[in-house]
Amino acid sequence: MDRDSFTMKRITVLLIMTAGLLAGCHKSGLNPGEARISGTITPTVSGYVNITAGPVLDSARIEKNGEFSIDIPLTSPGKAMLFFGNRLTDVFLEPGKEVKLTINSIVFPENIAYGGSLGPVNHYLTLARKLDQQSAIDASTLFSMEPDRFIRFTDSVKEQKIKLLNEYEAKYKEIDPGFVSRSRSEIEFSWADQHILYPSQYAILKGNYPTLQADYHIDYLNLLNLNSAINLSSIVYKDFIQKYLDYRQSVYLINHPDIASLLFPESVARFRVIHEEFTDQSVIDYLLFTAMDDHLANFGTTRVETFTTDFRIGCKNQEYLKIIDEIVANMEKVGLGKPAPDFTAFTPDGKKVKLSDYFGQLLYIGFWASWSDWSTQEIPYFEQLRRDFAGKPVKFIMVSLDFEKDKNRWAAIISKNNFGSIQLMQDPKSTVLKDNYFMNDFPRYFLIDKEGKIISVYAPRPTENIAETISRIIGGTR
Repeated sequence: MDRDSFTMKRITVLLIMTAGLLAGCHKSGLNPGEARISGTITPTVSGYVNITAGPVLDSARIEKNGEFSIDIPLTSPGKAMLFFGNRLTDVFLEPGKEVKLTINSIVFPENIAYGGSLGPVNHYLTLARKLDQQSAIDASTLFSMEPDRFIRFTDSVKEQKIKLLNEYEAKYKEIDPGFVSRSRSEIEFSWADQHILYPSQYAILKGNYPTLQADYHIDYLNLLNLNSAINLSSIVYKDFIQKYLDYRQSVYLINHPDIASLLFPESVARFRVIHEEFTDQSVIDYLLFTAMDDHLANFGTTRVETFTTDFRIGCKNQEYLKIIDEIVANMEKVGLGKPAPDFTAFTPDGKKVKLSDYFGQLLYIGFWASWSDWSTQEIPYFEQLRRDFAGKPVKFIMVSLDFEKDKNRWAAIISKNNFGSIQLMQDPKSTVLKDNYFMNDFPRYFLIDKEGKIISVYAPRPTENIAETISRIIGGTR
């Protein structure tokens, strides 16, 4: 053997030995910023176990003895998704802790046994999911209940969930008190979420509002401790707090009829509720950010200075401030008088067209999707507008945001309803709507003048005062 070959072989052996030592060191301890998922799969199969935790996507090889192990970077407690073949389950993780899974490859994800320091927590979550499934009923049945029955049912489900949590807390002293506190709060938030929704959902289903006791709406703010930044890590809290703000906003509008004459009274009421009811700065920052984001999504940058000033003074979170400033700057690129960025779409017979093909008359464009009940509810009013302005210099265009897989459903809705407006479907290969018009929500409506310049990319909906706006632009009356 020559010297170079001997040297290369020695280096290779050293590298293998070093890798083995490092692997041994890595597996013997766990960094505070990592969580470990390990386990055994029987009957043994070849392949990988895939895990996603937030932005992290990683995989662990299943060894010949069926064992696997992986360390995931993690800074705060949360759930990860574990994929095995085309099946999945969720696993609760905490930094610096391990969960060990014993998996039957035939019946996965059923009957998983949990061990390690996070074993009791994950076992509890499995039972909690089963309790959710056992107590679940469809929304129409739940919200059509009469008030007394609705309250008894939702209170009973909440009590069962709290009882299960209390039993596990008593049995397993090693369960993190923070986890127990968060879980109890999420049970309360979920219950309160149903209570907030009930009156309006009942009215939709029954045609009239339910008769509620004066104390039906509890003091959510204090009883559920909505003023705590700890809650911001909870998706359940974030869902509930927006519904709570909707409720408090509506009450504020009723109690302060004078603000109805102001521009954007709903946004005014929402900002005032946040300032008057919340004291934790992190919560205030988050609520102001979501309120500002919602306002921009609904109304664009028209007369937005009052709200952005309020937001910049009240919000102390620099990242939120930066995001809103970027959104406003982007929206102003498609503001009044700016040339409308051209985009492509397809007609029902597959012809590729451009927005600019329709310039020459005022354009009122509605964006919708065949699978969205919310957006399809506007279509009859859109069609009525078209009939009302027949013969006038305005074109009514509907652009579906469906993808190729939904094309047949889109075409069926058009055929069934015999729409008279221009029907188009987005070009899925084009990013103009997302990148240039910042289309991240719908239904949305555009007004573009006959020269192809933007009047508004947040125009009123067909159910709002758009008819008067169109009449003023084209001159004369309908």
